[in-house]
Amino acid sequence: MTVRTESFAVHTAGSSRSADAAMLNRLEQEIVDLDALILAAVRRRSDIARGLASTHRDAAQSRFDDLGPDGPAFDRMLDRLSAADER
Repeated sequence: MTVRTESFAVHTAGSSRSADAAMLNRLEQEIVDLDALILAAVRRRSDIARGLASTHRDAAQSRFDDLGPDGPAFDRMLDRLSAADER
Protein backbone atom coordinates (compact mmCIF):
# COMPACT_ATOMS: atom_id res chain seq x y z
CA MET A 1 0.00 0.00 0.00
CA THR A 2 1.28 3.41 -0.90
CA VAL A 3 -0.13 6.53 0.66
CA ARG A 4 -0.42 9.40 -1.76
CA THR A 5 -1.97 12.78 -1.36
CA GLU A 6 -3.19 15.10 -4.03
CA SER A 7 -2.18 18.70 -4.10
CA PHE A 8 -5.09 21.11 -4.07
CA ALA A 9 -4.05 24.51 -5.33
CA VAL A 10 -6.21 27.30 -4.00
CA HIS A 11 -6.20 30.65 -5.75
CA THR A 12 -7.89 33.50 -3.92
CA ALA A 13 -7.65 36.14 -6.62
CA GLY A 14 -10.43 37.18 -8.95
CA SER A 15 -13.75 35.42 -9.63
CA SER A 16 -12.49 32.00 -8.61
CA ARG A 17 -12.66 32.96 -4.92
CA SER A 18 -16.19 31.55 -4.39
CA ALA A 19 -15.32 28.35 -6.27
CA ASP A 20 -12.24 27.98 -4.11
CA ALA A 21 -14.28 28.49 -0.94
CA ALA A 22 -16.74 25.83 -2.10
CA MET A 23 -13.86 23.45 -2.83
CA LEU A 24 -12.36 24.09 0.62
CA ASN A 25 -15.74 23.45 2.24
CA ARG A 26 -16.08 20.15 0.34
CA LEU A 27 -12.56 19.10 1.34
CA GLU A 28 -13.17 20.00 4.99
CA GLN A 29 -16.39 17.97 4.95
CA GLU A 30 -14.56 15.06 3.35
CA ILE A 31 -12.04 15.15 6.22
CA VAL A 32 -14.89 15.13 8.76
CA ASP A 33 -16.48 12.16 6.96
CA LEU A 34 -13.17 10.29 6.76
CA ASP A 35 -12.48 10.92 10.45
CA ALA A 36 -15.86 9.40 11.31
CA LEU A 37 -15.07 6.35 9.16
CA ILE A 38 -11.64 5.98 10.75
CA LEU A 39 -13.09 6.19 14.25
CA ALA A 40 -15.75 3.58 13.44
CA ALA A 41 -13.12 1.29 11.91
CA VAL A 42 -10.79 1.64 14.91
CA ARG A 43 -13.65 0.84 17.28
CA ARG A 44 -14.62 -2.21 15.23
CA ARG A 45 -10.97 -3.32 15.02
CA SER A 46 -10.64 -2.98 18.80
CA ASP A 47 -13.72 -5.16 19.32
CA ILE A 48 -12.37 -7.85 16.99
CA ALA A 49 -8.85 -7.68 18.46
CA ARG A 50 -10.23 -8.20 21.97
CA GLY A 51 -12.07 -11.26 20.71
CA LEU A 52 -8.86 -12.64 19.22
CA ALA A 53 -6.63 -11.69 22.16
CA SER A 54 -5.79 -15.33 22.84
CA THR A 55 -4.21 -15.83 19.42
CA HIS A 56 -0.55 -14.99 18.91
CA ARG A 57 0.58 -12.59 16.21
CA ASP A 58 4.09 -12.09 14.88
CA ALA A 59 5.05 -8.82 16.58
CA ALA A 60 8.14 -8.37 14.40
CA GLN A 61 6.03 -7.80 11.28
CA SER A 62 3.70 -4.82 11.19
CA ARG A 63 0.71 -4.88 8.88
CA PHE A 64 1.34 -1.18 8.36
CA ASP A 65 4.94 -1.31 7.12
CA ASP A 66 3.80 0.36 3.90
CA LEU A 67 3.29 3.55 5.90
CA GLY A 68 7.03 3.79 6.42
CA PRO A 69 8.65 4.29 9.82
CA ASP A 70 5.32 5.31 11.37
CA GLY A 71 3.65 2.04 10.35
CA PRO A 72 4.86 -0.07 13.28
CA ALA A 73 4.08 2.78 15.69
CA PHE A 74 0.55 2.97 14.26
CA ASP A 75 0.20 -0.79 14.69
CA ARG A 76 1.30 -0.57 18.35
CA MET A 77 -1.08 2.32 18.95
CA LEU A 78 -4.00 0.26 17.65
CA ASP A 79 -2.95 -2.60 19.92
CA ARG A 80 -2.85 -0.23 22.91
CA LEU A 81 -6.32 1.07 22.07
CA SER A 82 -7.65 -2.49 22.00
CA ALA A 83 -6.03 -3.27 25.34
CA ALA A 84 -7.32 -0.03 26.89
CA ASP A 85 -10.89 -0.97 25.96
CA GLU A 86 -10.57 -4.18 27.98
CA ARG A 87 -10.31 -2.30 31.28
